[in-house]
Amino acid sequence: MKYPIRTRCSGFSLIEVVIAIGIVSFSILAVVGLLPTGLKTVKNANEQAGAANVLNAIAETLRQASSSDGVNFSNSFAGQSVSYTIGGGSMNCFWTNLTLEGVTNSQFSRIEAQLIGTSPATLLAPGQATISVAWSANPNLSWNSSSNNWSHADGSITTGIQFLPRYFTNQ
Repeated sequence: MKYPIRTRCSGFSLIEVVIAIGIVSFSILAVVGLLPTGLKTVKNANEQAGAANVLNAIAETLRQASSSDGVNFSNSFAGQSVSYTIGGGSMNCFWTNLTLEGVTNSQFSRIEAQLIGTSPATLLAPGQATISVAWSANPNLSWNSSSNNWSHADGSITTGIQFLPRYFTNQ
């Protein structure tokens, strides 16, 4: 009687399978370990973009301030009046409880903003302002007026602008 010839089939050994599972597990753990850093970066980028939008909106509010008498100029941002008087000296506005969209909402607030400036001396002279916007999850976020800096902020952006009074409007 003849016995069939056994051929050897190649396959993976148990050791090879265990090593492959170990490599895949290590790779997955490395990717999962990077998730918190990636999420924090995305959150910070969203806050920075929201703060930049708020800063631009405040600058446009100041630039679009209008007057019916040619002396007193005003506009509104997030429910607060932004106003100046020709030859009237300094301006100071402060906003709290702003959301990333630039609206006031104490439940979702993350942003505070400060506008400090000088009014135009005449209708043809530019006014100047510094706008600073900060974001933080810390409820103790505050503006330090002596150092012109934010305390307890996760981040902030500041810019200086010049603006001219707008044409007269009939209100």
